[in-house]
Amino acid sequence: MAKKKKEKHEEGAVPFVPVHIMKEMAAVFIFLGIFIPLAILYPFEELEPANSFVTPEHIKPEWYFLAAYQILRIVPSKVLGLMLQGIVILAIILLPFWDTKSERNPRKRPLFAAIAILSIATYIALTVWGKYS
Repeated sequence: MAKKKKEKHEEGAVPFVPVHIMKEMAAVFIFLGIFIPLAILYPFEELEPANSFVTPEHIKPEWYFLAAYQILRIVPSKVLGLMLQGIVILAIILLPFWDTKSERNPRKRPLFAAIAILSIATYIALTVWGKYS
């Protein structure tokens, strides 16, 4: 039969479940006891409602979204810009299925090496353009 292991507690160790949970619950209730009355007595002043269809001019996305944002600014139709980005993503996903050669040396595969370099250069150029436009 398997022997049951007795749990060993260090001398002076405080168990987590009753002691620490109660401390955390006390902190939460103190927090709520302070901030709920403040929220009731001093409510947030209402501002003009947000319009999700209008983006303010001064807002720009983070750097990793600047290329996609710049494409949407360049292409006149938003639907066409989204379709273009979808086609690029689909091409990246399907690239391993198109290139089934066993050779992996980029010097012996100039077409795919050129596509990779052109893609990276385009992404960098659109990101920089989006940053400074």
